[in-house]
This record gives sequence, structure tokens and C-alpha cells, in this order.
Amino acid sequence: MGRGGYRRRQRILHGNPLTDPLFALKRRVGSDEGLSALLEVTRESLGANCVPNERALLALTLCRLGAPPELVSTSLHWREFEGFCAGLLKSSGFEVREDVRLRKPTAQIDILAQGPSFVLSVDCKHWSRTLTASGLRRFADAQLKRSELFRKTVRADPRPIVSAILTLSEQKERFVEGVAIVPLFTLRDFVGSIEAFRGLL
Repeated sequence: MGRGGYRRRQRILHGNPLTDPLFALKRRVGSDEGLSALLEVTRESLGANCVPNERALLALTLCRLGAPPELVSTSLHWREFEGFCAGLLKSSGFEVREDVRLRKPTAQIDILAQGPSFVLSVDCKHWSRTLTASGLRRFADAQLKRSELFRKTVRADPRPIVSAILTLSEQKERFVEGVAIVPLFTLRDFVGSIEAFRGLL
């Protein structure tokens, strides 16, 4: 990468709030390696400009370079947050479908993540606050109904459907009405040990 291109992309990245965690990481370790890697990925994958519909990809790149997902995603719009969560699940080995529309009654599931032994039905919530127990119960009940509706459309699939609400902030409850409440920073641990939670779902 030429010196001029490096400086131009450095200005782009410094102007994007998504990259703040990486620059903080760079300052902490006292190395340009993370920044150089990000600039190279930006050159190859994103081009010269970080337009809004590419911000989720940039956020995923930051996570691969060591930035905390829950910190990076605070700068994402709620729609970008859904794409970001889908990308994290893909990187964990799931086959992912987004915006799955259901009929009779009409409903939509944000993410369906299909694994070998179960299907994860995910509602993404870009919450920056802690909800009350009654509020969580209302959202959990709605997600459970969507999952049950999806089950009726795939009767031949023997895999169990696990309902989850993926949140930006940590909530007081971990399981509500049989629905897992998963803070973003625990996502990989959750999907890696989901069999241990099956009795609670």
C-alpha cells in the first residue's frame, strides 16, 4: 500500500467511531500491527470509503483483530447490529439466514442460525439499557411464538429450535419463558455450551 493511500485510509478510519476500540488497542500494546492489518483489509474488502452498509463488515473485521464485540457494536445502527450478529454466528460455523418472513400469521425472525444438532432462532435487540422483568417477558413471549410458528413450517426437520434474544447490554435474567437472553459478549460461550442449557430452554 502506498504512503498516500495509507494516510488516506488512516483518515477514513479515524473518522469512523467504529474504529475507536482498535486505536485504543493499538495504543495499549504500542504496536502498529493491528492498525496495519485493518488498513489492509479495508483496502481489499471495503475500498476507499466506509459507506454505511459496509459498517457491519468493518465491525466484524475489528473483532477479528481483537476489539471487543460489545464495544464495537455500540456505534452500529440497529439494522447494522443485526448484520453484525449474523456475521458473528457465521464465523462460529452456523448456516445463517436473515430476515426470515413467516405467514399465517405474518411474522419475522431476525436470524435463523442452523447448526448440526439445533436451530437457533434469534431476535436482535440493540438495547443500551437494562429492561424490567416484565419487559423482558413480553419480548421473550413474542420470540417464542415466532419460533413456534417457524417450527410449523419445518415439521420434517428433527432438530430442536432454540429461541434466543441477543442483546447489546447485559440483562438481569438469563432465561425467560424458555428463551435465552444472551448478551453479545457471551455469544460464543453460549453457542459453544448450548447443550448444557437445554434443560432451561
